[in-house]
Amino acid sequence: MKKYLLIITTLDTKGREAEYVRGCVQGLGVQSLLMDTGTLGRPLVEPDIKSKEVALAAGYDLERIVEKGDRSGAVAAMQKGGAVLARRLFDEGKLHGIFGMGGGTGTAIATSIMRALPFGLPKVVVSTVASRDVREYIGTKDIVMFHSVADILGSNEFIRHILAQAAQAVCGMMEAGTSIKKVKPMVGVTAYGINSACALNAEPLLEKRGYEMIGFHANGVGGMAMEEMIEQGLLVGVLDLTPHELADEMYGGYCRGIGQKRFETAGEMGVPLIFAPGGLDNAVFSPYYPMPDILKGRKTHVHDIRFCVRMDKDEMAKFAEIIGEKLNRSHGPVYVLIPKKGWSEIDKPGMELFDPDIDRVFVARLKKILKSGVPVEEMDAHISEEVFAERAVEILDGMIKKLDKKPSEV
Repeated sequence: MKKYLLIITTLDTKGREAEYVRGCVQGLGVQSLLMDTGTLGRPLVEPDIKSKEVALAAGYDLERIVEKGDRSGAVAAMQKGGAVLARRLFDEGKLHGIFGMGGGTGTAIATSIMRALPFGLPKVVVSTVASRDVREYIGTKDIVMFHSVADILGSNEFIRHILAQAAQAVCGMMEAGTSIKKVKPMVGVTAYGINSACALNAEPLLEKRGYEMIGFHANGVGGMAMEEMIEQGLLVGVLDLTPHELADEMYGGYCRGIGQKRFETAGEMGVPLIFAPGGLDNAVFSPYYPMPDILKGRKTHVHDIRFCVRMDKDEMAKFAEIIGEKLNRSHGPVYVLIPKKGWSEIDKPGMELFDPDIDRVFVARLKKILKSGVPVEEMDAHISEEVFAERAVEILDGMIKKLDKKPSEV
């Protein structure tokens, strides 16, 4: 079976480099499709997919955009049209890997297209900005970035070496295939440093029941990656034990950036969900993510260069309203499990942030908001105790098995 690699770059400036990469992958037995995303001049090599075709796929007239000198409009046309065409090629079985190269603009275009493709498809980009904070380019996706070190400007042996390594890397990845094998059903579990014990307790319990656990760091991106995996159909159930990012999102903390879909996809897809308020007792800040003045004077815990700040009753009420409204829209089974003795390692008796009265505000408000079909169970345990994980896994397993049964068996 022939395998196809989509090569994306601005051929008016990176034509020679694209031609070199095409030669590299063809030497490895991989067919290439060259997509031109350049809008400044004529391509230096003939593309398989022209830039005007890319723009047209998203309903843009590239000539008019260029005439107006609308650079941002041209970039948007390449991003949106490229995503449409790449997704079409993938759905038709004509795309087994994707490769991009460029500076800031070229990287933004290539990675935007890559983010429209599913997990598991090899995605590699050679970029001049790979040494910087690349979250805006990577998002939640499994994109591999090679730092070009030198600018991709001018033909030289150094750049050819970097491009050849990246080309061999993506071809090697393609050998492993594009689909994620489902040997055992996977359960998504959220966790972070000061609330990881619950996930660690859950893993062997899930394994005994025939599941694999996939953990998601509750750092903003991790939670959103889980939402996308649910949407892609990779998870049969979710233990959302650490919705901590909500606190950081509210105050611009270290784990901010969760997006609008957080806490919603399992409900939309009908995937069984256990919700626990792990880590909602605090928000995390650092020298790079400073604490706002409004939180000064609160109880704190020093973690490393980061520190945790206790959330108060007002935040708890707001958290309950946000979570309650999202869970109420669920089309699948949802269960809320509350640990009455604390929600993180620093929210337990004797620790700096222990304050059960504040935690109870969240529980009381959530109970008032949730519709009658969403059970709320309070356990006389801390979230890090094994008994809590045992109960969470037991309930989730029952929910999954009930869905698996035929209607006549229920």
